[in-house]
Amino acid sequence: MTTERTIYISLPISGRDPEEARQEADSVKHALSRQGYRPVSPFDICHGKHPQYADYICNDLRALADCDAIFMCQGWNASRGCRIEHKFAEEFGKRIIYQQAEE
Repeated sequence: MTTERTIYISLPISGRDPEEARQEADSVKHALSRQGYRPVSPFDICHGKHPQYADYICNDLRALADCDAIFMCQGWNASRGCRIEHKFAEEFGKRIIYQQAEE
């Protein structure tokens, strides 16, 4: 898998309506695609038949490892999973892009 211009989308999912989170991910994915990125959403990743929280995180970090950058959606700092992904990105020198608040 080539990693050129590949970007992982980090967004809060736990505790939210899954369809609402998926719609947000799809919207961000579309916007990043228009900017020339190849976005990877957590919803694109297979987590197995009966995944536990750790399975989600481990698989998401594997996907992030193959990306050039990470896009941190609004509210990321209130999400444990997003904070883990952010720390991983920092530790492994990934470019970190923060979503700007909508006016």
